[in-house]
Amino acid sequence: MKNLQPYLLSVALSLGIITYALAQNQNADAVIEKLKMSLKSGNSKELVSGFHDMVEVTLPDQEGSNYSKTQAEFVLRDFMKKYPPVDFKYVHKVLDREDFKFVIGEYLYNGGKYRVTMVIKPAKGVYSVDSIVFEK
Repeated sequence: MKNLQPYLLSVALSLGIITYALAQNQNADAVIEKLKMSLKSGNSKELVSGFHDMVEVTLPDQEGSNYSKTQAEFVLRDFMKKYPPVDFKYVHKVLDREDFKFVIGEYLYNGGKYRVTMVIKPAKGVYSVDSIVFEK
């Protein structure tokens, strides 16, 4: 039985690591889906719930600025009021890295579309948006 203890410990640790990695990927997938639905519906409050405590926001014709979640909500709410969304869809995703995820989407509104780029990083055990950029 003593000979099995190191083996059992090794198996338990391996399973723990695998479970943690799968949970992190599921967390990232859930965050990415929530971001898509929030942008599609124009819900800035729901959108920023997936942000870091401080996030860089870049809007068309503006320099990127760091905002708290509350400030980002107001900035994005005003943007989405000015350009109400018709649809949002992802056109490219980089999800294979553990240290960050990267997504590019199209924010469609009645007058055209914006390209949206988001960098998603782990913070406090969950993935959340570190930066979001809207550009023509």
